[in-house]
Amino acid sequence: MVSNELKLRERVKELKCLYEISRLAWEGNNDPAVILSKTLEILPPAMQHPKLAEVCIRVGTTQYASRQFSKVKTKIECKLSFDKTQFGILIVGYRQPTNSTRKKLFLPEENHLLETVARELSLVIQRAAVEKEKQELQIQLQHAERLSFVGELTAGIAHELNEPLGRILGFAQLIKKSGQLDAQQSEDLERIIKASLFSREIIKKLMIFSRQMPQQLVRSNLNKIITEILYFIDVRFQSRGIQIQTRLDPSLPDFLADEVQMSQVIVNLITNSIHAMPQGGDILLQTKSKKSSVSLIVQDTGVGMSGEVKRKIFEPFFTTKPVGQGTGLGLSVVQGIVDAHHGKIKLESNPGKGTRVEIEFPVITKKK
Repeated sequence: MVSNELKLRERVKELKCLYEISRLAWEGNNDPAVILSKTLEILPPAMQHPKLAEVCIRVGTTQYASRQFSKVKTKIECKLSFDKTQFGILIVGYRQPTNSTRKKLFLPEENHLLETVARELSLVIQRAAVEKEKQELQIQLQHAERLSFVGELTAGIAHELNEPLGRILGFAQLIKKSGQLDAQQSEDLERIIKASLFSREIIKKLMIFSRQMPQQLVRSNLNKIITEILYFIDVRFQSRGIQIQTRLDPSLPDFLADEVQMSQVIVNLITNSIHAMPQGGDILLQTKSKKSSVSLIVQDTGVGMSGEVKRKIFEPFFTTKPVGQGTGLGLSVVQGIVDAHHGKIKLESNPGKGTRVEIEFPVITKKK
């Protein structure tokens, strides 16, 4: 009779445990961290010796464990798997089994319970992974559609502006060559030419962003491109208290690149660093050679970026500069050029601690 009562009591605990886990899976909003953490509290009361029971759930490299799990002496475990692929493990154990409980610590029903819980958790984790992947794909699709629309729009704008802008610039340069101007007229004309050249640079960025300018890949050396750019960098930056230093790897191998686009990348990164240091500072241009890639590093001692800005910094037309002082195309153009060269870009920045951008490009592999 006692044995039947014990079995009934244990069965009630098991059913309550399964109900709680099922309810948790339903209410947990597909958040594995919440569900697995709560499971640590739900399982021990279902065991034969709940006051001694501890639980541990490992999923990949992440572990969820009850407070005294490290003291467990005896345990049973069950795999977490989906489609015959194991991705974790569920463990239930006792800390200090007494002599009276040592012989039969775990009932057959408890082994069965653990298997049922493991199956339920496996489904929950897999469902959460599928949902996360679905959300990521939706975000990527939205981003791709947005870029496609913006690309088509910018390409159309660039083409429409190029012709009249070319005429303005051409006629302004012809008038300048005539030489029949007073000082004020010459100054005004120079402003027109500078504004036209600035506008043409914006159009060039738009064309690169919308991939309307074909690449001309040639064997290139990153050190050489940097040296040539620094030769033309305006000396007025030095008067702002900005020092540009270089640390170029002399053994840097060549890589395939469009040198015009590569110059655009370096100039944009330097320009961003300069704008981030209104009170002056240091910019470091560094190159490194790795096994199968070359790296460009641009590091500054500027104001840095918040987490929110970092998340948006590569989006087209996003800028932190005041209205009229930035197009928001600089880093989106950089991203587009890096992607087109099959490179990788990594940005590290914290408010008040400057910004570090590292870009890796694959090197030319030697033919055997």
